[in-house]
Amino acid sequence: MLIHVLPGLIMFAITLAFVTLFFIPVTAFKQKDELIRFYWVGVWIFLAMIAAFSGGAQTLALFRYDVTLTSEALLTALTVCFVIFVMFGWFRLSFKAITAGLSYWFKKRLASAS
Repeated sequence: MLIHVLPGLIMFAITLAFVTLFFIPVTAFKQKDELIRFYWVGVWIFLAMIAAFSGGAQTLALFRYDVTLTSEALLTALTVCFVIFVMFGWFRLSFKAITAGLSYWFKKRLASAS
């Protein structure tokens, strides 16, 4: 009986270890800016969720459950949401950096003109 359960238990342990590793950067590196911290934590949580869903699907497959349609749909949706989150965050942070640079440049230019 244990010989049939052992591959699934090993896959579950590996999945749990990898998902736990994704939370180390969140706790180890604190970000001072609230906006950057939001995206920092969000990226690592999305990666942990993707790893958890794919590992869970493989674990259930090793236990001989048919989860192909559900797991593919969930992983596809989660991956698309991750890409949208990253692109939105990149655009928002880039816009914030550009506006901060332009305001600094305008202030410097106005101060030198006076």
